[in-house]
Amino acid sequence: ESLPILPASLKYKPISRSEKQLAVIQRQIQREDVGKIVIATDAGREGEVIARTILGTVEVRSPRGEMYRFWTSQALTEQVVRETLQNLKPASEYDRLWNAGQSRQIADWLVGMNLSRAATLNLRGASRNVFSAGRGQTAALALLVERKRERDDFIPKPYWLLRANFSNEKGAWWGTWFKGEDDRFQEKGAAEAILSRVANEKGKVRSVKREKKKLPPPLLYSLTDLQREANSKLGLSAKDTLDIAQALYEEKKCLSYPRTDSRVLGSQNVDLARKIVAKLAKASPEIFAGVQQNRISTTNKRVFNDAKLTDHHALIPLAPLPQGATREQAQVYDLVLKRFAAAFHPDYEYEATLIVTDVLGETFRTKGSRPLVPGWKTVYGLKEAPQSASPEEEPEEENLPLLERGDTAEVEEARLEEKMTQPPPEYSEALLLKDMTNPSRYVTEEELQRIFKGDIGLGTQATRAQIIETLLLRKYIVREKKKLYPTEKGCFLIDRLRRFERARAIATPEETARWEMELEKIALGEGDPEAFMRGIREFVQNGVEEFKMREGGQGMPATLGKCPACGGEIIEGKKGFGCSNWREKDGGCRFVVWKEIDGQKIWPVTLRALLAGKTTPPMHFRSKDGREFTAELKLERDETERVWVTRFVPVEQA
Repeated sequence: ESLPILPASLKYKPISRSEKQLAVIQRQIQREDVGKIVIATDAGREGEVIARTILGTVEVRSPRGEMYRFWTSQALTEQVVRETLQNLKPASEYDRLWNAGQSRQIADWLVGMNLSRAATLNLRGASRNVFSAGRGQTAALALLVERKRERDDFIPKPYWLLRANFSNEKGAWWGTWFKGEDDRFQEKGAAEAILSRVANEKGKVRSVKREKKKLPPPLLYSLTDLQREANSKLGLSAKDTLDIAQALYEEKKCLSYPRTDSRVLGSQNVDLARKIVAKLAKASPEIFAGVQQNRISTTNKRVFNDAKLTDHHALIPLAPLPQGATREQAQVYDLVLKRFAAAFHPDYEYEATLIVTDVLGETFRTKGSRPLVPGWKTVYGLKEAPQSASPEEEPEEENLPLLERGDTAEVEEARLEEKMTQPPPEYSEALLLKDMTNPSRYVTEEELQRIFKGDIGLGTQATRAQIIETLLLRKYIVREKKKLYPTEKGCFLIDRLRRFERARAIATPEETARWEMELEKIALGEGDPEAFMRGIREFVQNGVEEFKMREGGQGMPATLGKCPACGGEIIEGKKGFGCSNWREKDGGCRFVVWKEIDGQKIWPVTLRALLAGKTTPPMHFRSKDGREFTAELKLERDETERVWVTRFVPVEQA
């Protein structure tokens, strides 16, 4: 009955561990000789929130005196500090950022506080689960749940590729059949007909296209970029990467501030970059040997670009890695070091080749590339180099003969390769961070897509790792090696939220985009913070009312079901779902359904269907020998062995 909680105003209470520092600030502000206050927090919305919240909490000596804003995202060299101090602006010019930041802060509190309580009271049922809900974490959870459902519902279908090996006096090459936009067969018979037609025949090279291309160095790291690569290459979680980078910044003093979403430096940091390159070249000469000094200039917009600078500049090395660093610290530092060095190397240049071979009117395509100038890839080695941010996709390298149009082509071998369509990939932390950074493909409205294609995503550079850790802590998801999977609890919350008309909005990226669009208008001085907050309060009121109207609804099941072997309770173990009577003193029941069967995850909802005697929907499996197949599952008793087993039911039989 106490919901919704919608106080007219919110008061701030200092965190106990910060009270001492807050007192220091207050003493400084109240000094008699202080006539000017300069706000020098991060140059962005959230930096403004920090400063104004502190100033609103401490007692500012009256009259307040003059208040100014120190505003720069450049690296804080002495020159940058002096120049910025000479160009201070009245703090009132940044009130719009404070209005936007405070609105975001209060909105998140109202939504989280009210919907978390409403969800817990309405959904926990006999399980006594606590449910938390919030704009960032619930939308991120929805991505994981939706991906699981897409994979569960996916039915792989076979297709065939026709490959041919050609040769002439110049050499040999493989080609893949294509016709227009199609390069695969949906029917095996059609593929076999063309296979028999071209086998052992002679054809000609219809066309050869050679084009010289360039790939620029990858952009400098933002925090999310570093977290994604550290997860992919090193298996580190987003939180681990942030903690390591923070330690390298605070303790080792060899990395810049890590919580940044910029991938560039400011134009005033050219001299700083030159000095850093010179310093690091002495410690790592092999990495910096190919640096071109003329690229350390304001003309290099991939590195020095004020227009793309946000609250902080990109993450860069500041000094050689000191002694005593851990192995993981050294690995993360090495990623940043190489990315920084590569930025000042020349482009990677290669020759891309496209060959079309014709056999009796059937065409085969061959792609290849030949390195010309290794450029920035020398920092990594050609094979290990990361993909550039260039939209051009580098073709796979092949040693192709120097063919010309009209050359003969004898079919030495032709074969069919059977493939299976693949479901969307499971989420790793790297992939989830990518979609949280730019979830534009999950929204349909063009204006909302534009918001997500800018600097706005789900969470911020500083909070995305914490969102993932919160989902793990709340038991909404589990982490298995590099993969993240939603739990039954997480799926249950998203399923229930999507049954509501208004509260369902927090389970979609669209609502985050709409809020950010309004907050952006406020930050630019074009929006109305009071109107925004009225909308938030109305959303909370309606969301809570929806939960109240469904009071007494079905909560989350407390148990997984009854054991078909002995009638005991089914409980979840580390590797499977087993009977609670597994101890010898309780009967030694050996009933179990494994959590993974031939590469397919078995979830609690699937288990309940099996225990109820139902056959599951078609599922995608992979046998130990790598063969992929589709089947349904059914729980049956093996009377010979007198045990319960899960067996495959072929789809056609089902």
